[in-house]
Amino acid sequence: MKRAILKDVKSMVTESVEPAPCPSDGLVVKVKACGVCATDVKIYNYGHHLLKLPRVLGHEVAGVIAEVGEQVIDRFKVGARVAVCAVVNCGECIYCQRAVPSMCEGLEAFGYHYDGGYQEFMVVPNKAIRCGGVNVLGDRISFAEASIAELLACAINGQHLSDLQLGQSVLIIGSGPVGILHAQLARARGASAVFLADIDPQKLEMAQKICGPGLTGTIHNSNEHEFLDHVSGITGGHGFDQVLLCCSVAGVQRMSLECVAKMGCVNFFGGLPKGHSMVELDTNQIHYKQCRVVGTHGSSALENRLALQMIDRGLIQVKSLITDTIEVEQLEDALQMNERNTKRLKCVVAFSD
Repeated sequence: MKRAILKDVKSMVTESVEPAPCPSDGLVVKVKACGVCATDVKIYNYGHHLLKLPRVLGHEVAGVIAEVGEQVIDRFKVGARVAVCAVVNCGECIYCQRAVPSMCEGLEAFGYHYDGGYQEFMVVPNKAIRCGGVNVLGDRISFAEASIAELLACAINGQHLSDLQLGQSVLIIGSGPVGILHAQLARARGASAVFLADIDPQKLEMAQKICGPGLTGTIHNSNEHEFLDHVSGITGGHGFDQVLLCCSVAGVQRMSLECVAKMGCVNFFGGLPKGHSMVELDTNQIHYKQCRVVGTHGSSALENRLALQMIDRGLIQVKSLITDTIEVEQLEDALQMNERNTKRLKCVVAFSD
């Protein structure tokens, strides 16, 4: 089989190897599609403290079950179309017991602790099965669309943590794939107004086309003062009930407290680079507005299943997000931080029969 394996930072090799054997209590999935995540881009270019190299990256995986271990033969069938949740939680720690698996003290993930989806055949251990991480696909969803479910699952987790309510106004800063998914999800949850903001007018134009009438409007935020005036004008000086930050910019985190309404919520959905995460905030904004500031990290198998169902039923449109479909030999180029790649929305590695 072919696989792309990261040997070192900025050093990836495409090679042919024998597939790993199927565990007696696990599965082997023939990968059909694996989404290229911004996290993979960061790992390729900068490494990650949880990652021991060499490793096959890729955690947005959909495919077909190729082998079933004898201990789980009653639960799965060869040929079943499935998506594999990225995260593998222990099910036993205090956070798993509190039904917050994304905070699991023993959290593992494909592409970190287990070889991921940038290979033709991927082993799924029993631990991933036990936490509900193998989800059978509906008939209407393609493999490429199913690979986007991981990103949507994170958005579902984020909006749950923000407690986004029917009729609230929403500002999403950052109009990349996750911002677009947040916009669609917020409208599906009954938001009264959904605005996307970005410094790149071309990205905003593309986001508007994908979201269609579900997006109330866009805000070009090239100048902080003008941006805040625009927010004030749109909201009648009240601010937005929900502010979701889908970009890794420290200044935006600071500015977000001026954009949120009284009793509203700011969600730091996008983390900041290591060594650049200290941000000076006006905490009086939080105090006097009685607003909340929350963070979002990852998702769960349940949220992954909900995401797949929403895509399958046409509640969230993801096909237009996929701007590039590539072969595994082209992966390293897609992970490099060059100008051409920053113009992409979502890139998917596809394996043919």
